[in-house]
Amino acid sequence: MDGRDQPTETELKLNFPPEAEAVLAGHPALRSASAGPPEKRRIVTTYFDTTSEALKARGLSLRVRRADSERVQTVKVDGDGGLAASRGEWEWPIQDERPDLTLLEKTPAAERLPPLAANDLQPVLVTDVVRTQRRLRLENNAIVEAAFDRGSIIAGDARAPICELELELREGEAGPLYRLALQLHQATPLTLGVESKAARGYRLRSGAAPHAKTARPPKLDPKIGAAAAFRDIVVSELGDLIANQPAAHAGDAEGVHQMRVGIRRLRSALMLFAPYLEPKAAKRFQAELQRTGRRFGEARDWDVFCLEALPAALDRAENIGWIDLLRPPAQMRRDAAHAEFVRALDDPAFTALVLGLAAWAEDGCAHDRLAGDKALRRPLARIAPKLLDRLYRKVERRGGDVEKLGDQELHALRKSLKKLRYGVEYLASLYPQKAVKAYVKRCKALQKSLGAINDAATAIRLAEGLSEGGRADLAGAVGALARSVDRPKRKAMKSLSKKWRAFDDEPRFWR
Repeated sequence: MDGRDQPTETELKLNFPPEAEAVLAGHPALRSASAGPPEKRRIVTTYFDTTSEALKARGLSLRVRRADSERVQTVKVDGDGGLAASRGEWEWPIQDERPDLTLLEKTPAAERLPPLAANDLQPVLVTDVVRTQRRLRLENNAIVEAAFDRGSIIAGDARAPICELELELREGEAGPLYRLALQLHQATPLTLGVESKAARGYRLRSGAAPHAKTARPPKLDPKIGAAAAFRDIVVSELGDLIANQPAAHAGDAEGVHQMRVGIRRLRSALMLFAPYLEPKAAKRFQAELQRTGRRFGEARDWDVFCLEALPAALDRAENIGWIDLLRPPAQMRRDAAHAEFVRALDDPAFTALVLGLAAWAEDGCAHDRLAGDKALRRPLARIAPKLLDRLYRKVERRGGDVEKLGDQELHALRKSLKKLRYGVEYLASLYPQKAVKAYVKRCKALQKSLGAINDAATAIRLAEGLSEGGRADLAGAVGALARSVDRPKRKAMKSLSKKWRAFDDEPRFWR
């Protein structure tokens, strides 16, 4: 076969507790008249790479899978990072236990291959699973393969369990895939699987902690329809959100930060398209995103307090000793906030939110079910100016007489400005890049000052909370911190009017 004709793999991964497999396997959706018979077999997969992991560094995974007497070689290329991972995948039946590099020459993967010979490759990890697989025909003629995998990942002396359900879209639209996942999630709580088996194995091999990933707005085709654009933005943002779940779950502060940003970006996407969305569903999703954002936000606020505000306060010699009094109670609050954050991630409501929002965006794009207005059937470029104007007017209303605004009003302005900036980034491909970059630069400059003011207000609020409940011993420390954060706040306030004028004078390129 010509490897360039191989379709991409679109796969949603869900984790479940071992005791839940029987419940899931017996679910009516997996045993309906349209479901094929289950096929059960043991699959042993060996992944190959160089000693320096050169393939992994170039976004490739190369494996040989053994099931009974069959041997299949597969190469995958890192994909778009969406919620249901979409990756280039090419595979061939082979006779040997080792990969044949010549088979890769006719695939796009060849462009990423480093110079190497077959003997440069070595086994780096193995997965050994018992797979029970069914093929399902869902509504709108979507075909999905549902595979239960139970087994282990082995990398040297290290081992980790595998207990996951993979839903792979073979034909049709993705909406039915997400609705199937929602049905199964209602029967027994599932969590979203973020990392591939290969990615988990590489981390197991190195002992590395999961790392955070910065969100990247999808680059939209300038001719895209409005409904398809909404779908692409939402699904991309959901993918970026859950991509940070492993790092955040492990307590990584940047992972927590990126998940909070992900919630805000999703709320901004809903706000951007709000006039044209079906209002009841949009309002419900917005409320649930806001609730989740509050649960995430507390952990992020304490991270900033402990990792930024307190160290910055120690730069002033007169604060040494005072600030040290705040560290133990602050760290206790931070630990508690992180524990609550993990509970929020593990809450079935979070999985339901992600799957539900994805299903709504996918289904609405295909069948106009998210549209509260016919405008979503038009090209995005036709309605983009109205979308951005609406966000801009809210910023303009909140920013009037900016130098006279209090902390809460400035915080509201900051949130509206963020929504506008995210909206500009979403629609950037429709407009000249030079104009977009200039506008985003003004937004970021104003955001920086507003952020410094908000950080100072948040630090004082958290410190005052530590000193409540009879903790008069911390009063002096709170005062020392207040003096410390007042300096950058006054500096930010001093530049605020100038940055506001620069922002307000920047041409609205979308008009």
